[in-house]
Amino acid sequence: MYLYKHKTEWTHEYILERDAVMSSYGAEIELHHIGSTAVAGLNSKDCIDILGVVPDLSIVGDKKESLIDIGYDHRGLYGIRGREYFSKQHRKVHLHIFQSGDFNITKHLNFVKVMRANPRLIEELNVVKEQLHIEFPIDKEAYQIGKKYFYDKIHEMI
Repeated sequence: MYLYKHKTEWTHEYILERDAVMSSYGAEIELHHIGSTAVAGLNSKDCIDILGVVPDLSIVGDKKESLIDIGYDHRGLYGIRGREYFSKQHRKVHLHIFQSGDFNITKHLNFVKVMRANPRLIEELNVVKEQLHIEFPIDKEAYQIGKKYFYDKIHEMI
C-alpha cells in the first residue's frame, strides 16, 4: 500500500474519469469527487473515488455494460447494501453508485465538505495516516480499521 502527498493532478484525473462515465453511461447520473483525493492537502492512496447518484439503483444493472466497456469491473454491492460498486485497475478508480436519498451520499459529500473547510483536521488526519502507513505498510485492512475512529469523529460533526 502506498500513501502519497496530495497531488494536484487528482482533480484533473477525476474530471477526465467523470467525463468518460457521463458520456458512456447513457442514463441520469450525478457524479462527485469524494474521498481523500478530493481534499487539497490530504495525503491519500493514489485512487480516485467517485460518488454516483442515480434516481433508481435498479437501472444500474442495465447500464453496467457501458461502464465495463470503459474499463470498469462490476463488483455488485461489495459489502454495502444499497450500493453498486465498480472499480478500475488501469487508473485506480472506485465508483460508488447509490440511489438518491441514501444516507451514504450525505456521509461522503459532507466528509469532503468538512475536511476542505478545516486545515487543522487535514493535518491531523495526515498524521494518523502516516503513522498507520508506517505501522501497517502492507496490511490494508489494519490501516482502514486504524483510521476508522477519525472518520467516525468527522461523521459525528455532520
